[in-house]
Amino acid sequence: MKKLDRYFVSEIFRIFALSIGVAELVLLSLQGIRLASMIVGQGLDFSLIVQMLGGLAVSFLPIVLPISFLFSLLIVFGRMASDREFLALQAMGRAPSRLVMPGLFVGVLIAVLTMAVSFFWGPMGNRAFEVSIDTAMKKKVTSVLRAGTFAEGFLNMVLFVDKIDPITQELRRVFMFDEKSFTESTAISAKRGQWIQNTSNNSFGVLRLYDGLILVQDHKSDRVQRIRFDEYNLYANFSQDVGRSRNSPASQDWSDLVSKRAALQLEPDKDARDVWTEIARRIAVGFACLLFVPLCFALALDNKRTAKNRAVFSGLVIVLLYWTLYFGIATWFQRAPVEIFKRYEALSWIAIWMPNFIVAAVGIFLFRKRSRLA
Repeated sequence: MKKLDRYFVSEIFRIFALSIGVAELVLLSLQGIRLASMIVGQGLDFSLIVQMLGGLAVSFLPIVLPISFLFSLLIVFGRMASDREFLALQAMGRAPSRLVMPGLFVGVLIAVLTMAVSFFWGPMGNRAFEVSIDTAMKKKVTSVLRAGTFAEGFLNMVLFVDKIDPITQELRRVFMFDEKSFTESTAISAKRGQWIQNTSNNSFGVLRLYDGLILVQDHKSDRVQRIRFDEYNLYANFSQDVGRSRNSPASQDWSDLVSKRAALQLEPDKDARDVWTEIARRIAVGFACLLFVPLCFALALDNKRTAKNRAVFSGLVIVLLYWTLYFGIATWFQRAPVEIFKRYEALSWIAIWMPNFIVAAVGIFLFRKRSRLA
């Protein structure tokens, strides 16, 4: 690699690394605010907090990498345009098609890295986050309950326990107001209860109530239905309560997606669009890194004096338009009641890749136009 190419590559990687740090810091801060009440309220161990934030940081990378690369391109190309470096290089006989080559080289590397992170490291980080949530909540669940007081932080319900046996942790005279498990407001009372800690990887803790009564109020008929029970189990999925679950697409790696896709092929009656779009989405986002290069280079050539100052604004506009179109199309395709969408996997690739096609077309058009004017 020539000295000029090494200069381009080093500048892009330097800004790229800085952008990743800033993006991760912002996203972790936002998530920290959302999880602060749980962290403080449950008195989580420092090791669990580190595992939780570390898992989140890794799970953010599939989105952070292409966004950071986009901003690094705009900042580096914008600075070189505003400092007249491009003008000097073109005066020395360097064509724009030659100047963009280092950016394309880095784009290929970042595209491969983004796809690897999306299919392997990202799901691992998301699973680490889920495990930390489950572990934290299961370990501290009894600390939420206080005898003789109402607890509102237990499974998003209002729960009252008259007495708690300090040795067996058995609950005596339990009252619960449940707006989550039923379509109507429901009150549950039981003579006794027990929190059963399940350490299995495939199940969660269970609040088991004995010898109780369920009261369901029907607002339409203004009646109250009474249901007696000998045993009532309430299963706790803590990771789902905070916005994640073990079966979420973000936690499925390449082998999970391929296995699920193969299984759905044997059941043609089932809708496989979620799996199709997830695979196409991860590859499309990675490939977008390469498509950003000619677009950012063309924008820098178009604004030689102001490109550096407008880099951040241009990046925000591109990110907003690209991801709005991307998520809008993906959501529409997955939910549209169109029978043909359920039969042909190729349609999911066409739909998910539509933002990439637009970015490629605009980038090539502007690059060719600016190259002729340069």
